[in-house]
Amino acid sequence: MAVRSLRGRRHPVIAAMMRRLVVLVLLLALVSIAASGLSGLLERALDTGTTVVDDRAGLALALALTLVGTPSAAALWWWQRRSLTDPAERASLLWALYVMVMTVVALVVSVTAAASAVASAVDGVWRPDQVATAIVWLPVLLWHRGMLRGRASAPTRLPGVATEMAILYGLIVAAGGAVGALSGVFAEAFADVARVAVGTGPWFVPVLQSLVWCASGAAVWWWQRRDRRADGAATAFGSVVLVVVITASAATALFALGTIWFVMLRLLTADAPVAEALAPLDTALAASSVGGIVWAFHAQALVARSATVLAAARLAVAGVALLGAASGVGVVVNALLASIGASLLGGHRTLLLGGVSAIVVGAPAWWAAWRPERGVTAADAASPGRRVYLVVVFGASAIVALVTALLIGYRLFEALLSGVGGLIELIRAPLGLLSATLLVSAYHFAIWRRDRRLAAADGGSAARVERIVLVSAGDAEALASRLRSETGARVSVWRAADAAALIDDADLVRVVGRIREAPARRVLVVGAESGTGARVVPLSG
Repeated sequence: MAVRSLRGRRHPVIAAMMRRLVVLVLLLALVSIAASGLSGLLERALDTGTTVVDDRAGLALALALTLVGTPSAAALWWWQRRSLTDPAERASLLWALYVMVMTVVALVVSVTAAASAVASAVDGVWRPDQVATAIVWLPVLLWHRGMLRGRASAPTRLPGVATEMAILYGLIVAAGGAVGALSGVFAEAFADVARVAVGTGPWFVPVLQSLVWCASGAAVWWWQRRDRRADGAATAFGSVVLVVVITASAATALFALGTIWFVMLRLLTADAPVAEALAPLDTALAASSVGGIVWAFHAQALVARSATVLAAARLAVAGVALLGAASGVGVVVNALLASIGASLLGGHRTLLLGGVSAIVVGAPAWWAAWRPERGVTAADAASPGRRVYLVVVFGASAIVALVTALLIGYRLFEALLSGVGGLIELIRAPLGLLSATLLVSAYHFAIWRRDRRLAAADGGSAARVERIVLVSAGDAEALASRLRSETGARVSVWRAADAAALIDDADLVRVVGRIREAPARRVLVVGAESGTGARVVPLSG
């Protein structure tokens, strides 16, 4: 009987989930179909160079998409809006995914089309298709943004994800446009020195087009950041995006700085003609400037985040710098092996200069991020982020070293069995990679073993909380995100039926303190009961 009762309760839940899936997927498709049809009709109205009936097949398709998709989407939305009066519908993950996906897609399509139309207009080209797409998808964006922020329709799951995705999109577009504009200016400045032409048309046209993209992305970035400030506390997904942005901008800036060093060394050693040596300098200067600004700006935002997020960003930058420095070591070994029996002043000097440039930039950046001279405490050694970083770096470098050793063995036996000469030339590239990966693997393995001994010696201290079970009424997702950010632990949410079981902001500080002092790896956090504060219960096992 108990099994039948459980099955009876499970079937309505599955049926409701399947109904939401069908309705929301169909709504997404119908909205996209209607927007496509309307943009096709508007494009023909804006295209002054052709008549409406020039493309009868295209016109028929646009009419069909519009006349079928628009009323169908409106009717389905009317049905879905009625169901949103049920709190369970707004708490559905599928509803949150639908609103997030459509908001981000509409933003990307409308902004990309508008920027493309304006950039083409700078060059004197009229793009009615892009103008029509931007005009049609802008109301779709505003409509779904209203759903995202409206009281009667806002999803209670995945808070802030759509905003963070929009901020990331705006930042990418703005940074790409800024790099394009700066590289165009630098290319024009170096044109006389390098004695090369930068293009067939006016040099400022590509610069203005890049500035259009930069302005479009910056406007989206500023708009969405304002929305995030209005929403209040930062989310866990926002912390992930912040670490990703810092990692990507640091990688861009460091790679560009390495390219600048490479260009300068080639000029100092007269390794190549001036025009050839200066070829990558314009893009490298632009990328290093923009990447450095983005890196510095977002590094300041880490101050307001938890220690876990700060450590994650620092380790990510250390990993990027380590990759560059290790690659430089491998390239230098490759160049030195290639110089056996020859002179480094020959054709292998360019390879050597590239490796030296990577080491000059990557090694100091790795030292500043990793800080090997700093003493490691037991808390640092037990940090999950540090342990994951060491295992990933050690494991990845060990795998690469093993594969490279197999390749070297294959080349050795191939040369011995076939009697082909030039063994050094066959194995110098994998041997350089092997030396670098062995060095990285050995160092991080030693650090990992030292951290294990340090953490084991401190085993008598209080255990660090790794799992939190949160029992609270109402929307507990924002609270769970804050607990993840503050403690670094995994948080599972159990929704309480008692409306009094709530945790307010004033009580949250005390809860976090109790969690950090708990002598267990798992704790239960229960919302306030009968006027008392929230309870933090350590769990055994």
